Amino acid sequence: MKRFTYCPVCGAKLAPQQDEISPVDVLVCPSCDFHFWLGSKPAVAAILLRTAGGNPQILLTRRGIEPYKGEWDLPGGFLGNGEKPEEGLARELREELDVAVSNPRFFVAEIDQYNREDIATQARFVLSIFFLCDIPADTKFVPADDVVEAAWFPLDLLPAELAFDCNRRALLKLRATMVG
Repeated sequence: MKRFTYCPVCGAKLAPQQDEISPVDVLVCPSCDFHFWLGSKPAVAAILLRTAGGNPQILLTRRGIEPYKGEWDLPGGFLGNGEKPEEGLARELREELDVAVSNPRFFVAEIDQYNREDIATQARFVLSIFFLCDIPADTKFVPADDVVEAAWFPLDLLPAELAFDCNRRALLKLRATMVG
């Protein structure tokens, strides 16, 4: 909550307050009564699968920016204001890998901290929406934007350097659905 100190409307100092209706954090301006809701930021991620030698593999991308620069991630990113999840997913995959996916299917949603090391000052949480997506087998990936590399990994052998805890949880759920 330290990240936001002053009201964007009148400039007075904001005060933390819990909403009467639901237990969510809100900052309120005592001067103009502006309410600044601290909601989770929506994001989308694509789960791209292929089978190689009978074993399922997942496409991961290496992050070129902080947080977690150099770690592996699922392709995706934040939604724009008012952007539909499927549209944001298509945009992110064009920006990051220059690919078009088809038939996105909701898989799971997870809440996570955006940056584990800086949560005390950032107070930023992300609601990640994971989609299973189809992609042609011969697709060539062109890393761009905030991605520096793309590679396939066996679903049962994920890299230790996997950015964001929600990615690991989503992939473990996927593995459990494929095994069971």
